[in-house]
Amino acid sequence: MNSAPRASDVNEWFPPACQDRYVEKIVGQSGLTRRQAICFVRLWGYAYLQLANQRPPIQALDRCSSTFVCSHREAADLFYCDRSRGSGRSAGMMVDQLIAKHLIKREPTDGGPTRLSLQILDSFLPSTAHIHSTQLYPDAFNVREDTSPVSTFLEENYSWVSGRSQTTSFKITQVLRQWATQCPDGLRVLRTASDNEPVGFAALFPTHPDSEEQFHLPPSASLHLSTLDKTDPLRVALPGDDQCYAVFVRSWQIRPLYWNYSTTCQFLQDSQTTLRKMQASFPNLCDLYTIAIHPRLEALAFAVGFKPLKTDPNSSLRWLHLSLDRFLATDIETALVEFDFTHV
Repeated sequence: MNSAPRASDVNEWFPPACQDRYVEKIVGQSGLTRRQAICFVRLWGYAYLQLANQRPPIQALDRCSSTFVCSHREAADLFYCDRSRGSGRSAGMMVDQLIAKHLIKREPTDGGPTRLSLQILDSFLPSTAHIHSTQLYPDAFNVREDTSPVSTFLEENYSWVSGRSQTTSFKITQVLRQWATQCPDGLRVLRTASDNEPVGFAALFPTHPDSEEQFHLPPSASLHLSTLDKTDPLRVALPGDDQCYAVFVRSWQIRPLYWNYSTTCQFLQDSQTTLRKMQASFPNLCDLYTIAIHPRLEALAFAVGFKPLKTDPNSSLRWLHLSLDRFLATDIETALVEFDFTHV
């Protein structure tokens, strides 16, 4: 990159308005906090400037599939140009966080300059018009066809939780197969009408009476899909159990590309329909519990009426509760009419 603009001048060669457009697009995906999203987007812009042979200022980004040079000092100039100066060590720690999220790979140096490569997800790129107009429909989870694609996007969403490893996707695949055997009626997907691909997933578990105590213990003790623990802390109730009072919303996810008002309303309304059918097998159901892994989903839970209960002394997680009758009586479209879907 001959006569390249300095990393510290990032706001000159990569206008803040353009940065913000990409930051808003990716924040929350792969567990990215806003600060991490800002740093990743600036690093993405720096890679693009080196690899695309374009003159600044940058107006749009592409995948940047090749490696590029970026020392910790340059990363610090990128990340901290508009705030209290951060050290190269701090920038290196931020790069390490992004590596842990599988968004950056640090190439072996052999004593040469630091070289990085970026993993740009499809959902990081600007949406095309046909994505917004895609028709969707709710459906039962098909374990033979849906397990692999659902585990892939769940693995991305659950990256917000620590403990994720390169085998997490395999763990999720195994658990989905188990759940499909234990509680097939509680597993739902949202599909594209064009190719029937699942872009949303919900797991609504009627909870065995012996496991209901978990809702009064620290919530991190009840995580399973997003952890490395092989033992499921909750048991599913058998149909007809009149001692089953609670449903655990174990997962409720929509791929970021489809995260909008109409899609979310459609999938929540399907959850209402699923729970009404579940009442036929469990006549005394009265409570819904969930743990919102991601702040975006916690905000959504609050919007439809969930209230916080027990917090976790060892994490930021907390139990959320809503009476089943209130959820079923909620007009979802009215409840979400003012919800901000741009804040992801």
